[in-house]
Amino acid sequence: MRGLNMLGAAMLVLAGCDGGSEAVPNNQAAAAANQASASSEAEEATPAPASQPRLVLAACEFKADQLTKNEADAASGSKPVLAPPPVLKAAPAYTLAANGLEPGIAFGMKQADAVAAAAAAFGAPGKPEHNDECGEGPMDFVGFQGLHLSFQEGKLVGWSLNEAVPALKTKGGLAVGSPRSALGTLEIDEESTLGPEFDAGGVGGVLDEQGAKVLALWAGYICQFR
Repeated sequence: MRGLNMLGAAMLVLAGCDGGSEAVPNNQAAAAANQASASSEAEEATPAPASQPRLVLAACEFKADQLTKNEADAASGSKPVLAPPPVLKAAPAYTLAANGLEPGIAFGMKQADAVAAAAAAFGAPGKPEHNDECGEGPMDFVGFQGLHLSFQEGKLVGWSLNEAVPALKTKGGLAVGSPRSALGTLEIDEESTLGPEFDAGGVGGVLDEQGAKVLALWAGYICQFR
């Protein structure tokens, strides 16, 4: 019967170690206590071996250590730390200029560098073209929708814009589609073979047939036939 007494006592101690959330139900604990009490009254009480409480305490300590380890694991390793997304550098807003596209795409720039910079701002280029009959000599062209870059001997020598996309303007705000009134007091050559032609600080252009709005803009060498 001593074994039963020790079993009941061990169950009570372990129930206390569980901290409440996993405790032995009240009816089971009470039954164990009653059985232990009845056994005590039936025979002479004998001190429990020293090894028995050590076993119970060791079980409690093991459970506490295990809970601590689980909490540490949950805090440190259960949720992977995600690296922040890379910060993408926005392409600069370019302005039509007499010496290229400002800032950074200037006449004299290597073709590969100029095309890469333009692609970062305007998207993938169209199919490269070549013309051996230009008045300025053989030329290569790379287009980005309505923007066309001109190259000779692997270097940027000109640009032309004949559509409203990409939406580019001069420093003065002149763009394809701008009304004639945007030219202000600029002189317009009505006799040019290209159409009503003007020059705005080194940026050339023509108006449409009605002379009402800007049809195209350019600078540098663009293989024009007059």
